[in-house]
Amino acid sequence: MPFDYGSGHINPAAAIDPGLIYDHDTNNLIDFLCSYGASVAQIKNLTGTPVYCKNPPIPSYNFNYPSIGVFNMSGNVSVYRTVTYVGEGPTVYYSKLQAITGVTSSVYPNVLRFSKSGEKLTYRIDFVPYKSSNGSFEFGSLTWRNDVHMVRSPIAVNVALV
Repeated sequence: MPFDYGSGHINPAAAIDPGLIYDHDTNNLIDFLCSYGASVAQIKNLTGTPVYCKNPPIPSYNFNYPSIGVFNMSGNVSVYRTVTYVGEGPTVYYSKLQAITGVTSSVYPNVLRFSKSGEKLTYRIDFVPYKSSNGSFEFGSLTWRNDVHMVRSPIAVNVALV
């Protein structure tokens, strides 16, 4: 599964009724820029006001985006995502992780129970590497399913050290 495979192709009908969405706001974007070493001056150019990065910065792999990427993994890593349910009535989503070569992974909780539309829930994926990927990436995915929707997140990891 190469990098040119995204979270899915454009499907206008599905976009109207996605089931789950990954919200992010200006603060998430600033945290993402900070994780890559953006300076106060660079961020001020974007925001118009001085913004200071958290110390230590939030790791870039925790940017609340459907796809998940961890570069230079050395040891265990936990990745967090928050999803918002957009649907009618209560629903339950079940997780399915596609295995990643050289990494044991698990999702907590593995079932998301929503009582109403607009509700947000956070899940965590734990990655435990057991084999170096020798400079390349290994791929997998996490899929959340209910009776109507299937929401897929591609995963790419690069294991530097075990």
